Amino acid sequence: MNYDLGLMDRPFKAIKAGTKKIETRVPTSYDKTPYAELKAGDTFTFTNNVTNEVMKVEILGVRHYLDVRSMLEAEGTRNALSSGLDINGAIERYNTAFEEYKENIPKFGIYGIEVRKI
Repeated sequence: MNYDLGLMDRPFKAIKAGTKKIETRVPTSYDKTPYAELKAGDTFTFTNNVTNEVMKVEILGVRHYLDVRSMLEAEGTRNALSSGLDINGAIERYNTAFEEYKENIPKFGIYGIEVRKI
C-alpha cells in the first residue's frame, strides 16, 4: 500500500540524503494515515511542502512507542531527527511545535517508521 504525506523541507532533504532513517508520526485529526496498520514493504510518497519535490520511500519497519523519550532512546536522535536537537530539546519541540502532539502522544503514542529512499 502507498500513502501520500507532506514533509517539511529539512526532514525531506535528510531522508533523501539518507541521514534521517526514521520518520516519526503521531495520529492527529488532520492526518488520517493508519499508522498502526503500516507494515514493511508499504511505501510513502513524500511531497516537500516548500519545493513540491516528490520522493518515494519504502517502509522497512514500524515501531510504536508510548512517548517521545522512549522512541528517541530506542531509535537514536541521529536517525529520527533532522534538527540536531538532543532528547530533551526534541521532547520540548514535539510538545510545542506540532499541532495536537502534546495531547495526542499520551493517548496514541508515537510511531517510529524506518524508511529507505527507493
